[in-house]
Amino acid sequence: MLAERRLLAGGKTDLGALLEDLARPPIARIGALDLDAFLSKRDRRELAAALNTLLASPTFASWRQGTTLDIGAWMKPTEGRTPAVIVSVAHLDDEERALVLGVLFEEVLSWVRSLPGSQRLRALVVFDEVYGFLPPYPANPPPKRPLVALMKQARAFGVGIVVATQNPMDLDYRALGNAGLWFLGRLQTDADRARVLDGLRGAAGDGGASPELAHTLQRLAPRWFVLRDAHASRGTVLFQPRWTMSFMRGPMTRSEIQRAIAARSSHLASKPSPTLTALLPSTEEAAP
Repeated sequence: MLAERRLLAGGKTDLGALLEDLARPPIARIGALDLDAFLSKRDRRELAAALNTLLASPTFASWRQGTTLDIGAWMKPTEGRTPAVIVSVAHLDDEERALVLGVLFEEVLSWVRSLPGSQRLRALVVFDEVYGFLPPYPANPPPKRPLVALMKQARAFGVGIVVATQNPMDLDYRALGNAGLWFLGRLQTDADRARVLDGLRGAAGDGGASPELAHTLQRLAPRWFVLRDAHASRGTVLFQPRWTMSFMRGPMTRSEIQRAIAARSSHLASKPSPTLTALLPSTEEAAP
């Protein structure tokens, strides 16, 4: 309520300003209750002290900097080209990763629901190494709810969702059942193959995971993939992608990412061109 009041008045809503309001409340009542009945002076002092400790923490300082979390602005075309936004959380611990990705996907979901319906792809959200963030019930990390909602609803707004994992056993059934396009590589265990086949049956709705497909998955050679479109009448497609040359040097540290961004910015300043090209949250690798 304090933040809303400041927003409506066009004032600041940072933590420092809210601390002032906690110390000297500009309101006397909240709903039908007196302020002191809703939150006592002692509780307000304790809350202010906790917020001040957070505000003064060097660890928290980095969370107050950087680009504004505005998905619409991120995806706004630049010089006629759709930008690519790469979000790396490789430098965070597991709890911080879950928190950041949960907030990020909630914002993506809000942005998607603000769009008009479309049959054309207008944006693509790619989540690499989804292991641990979309687990089966009853686990419920922060990214799970918005991710499942996106997989159910985003296609109606022209937004595609791509998740990649090497651990299909760790994926929620609702996510598997809402996947329309599958790229299946070599699965090492019978349990992984059974989980994928169950998901295909749920997505196809017609028992589409045949014994032949199960046999094919079991015999796949390295670098061979099965393509399965749950909405197409044709059967599965077996293919082998061409070789690509890629500098797979492993995850980048935060300082390496900063240096790479600075180097690219200098290059763009000397030779103007469109900047980066979708939303790529990755827990393993990052590129500027």
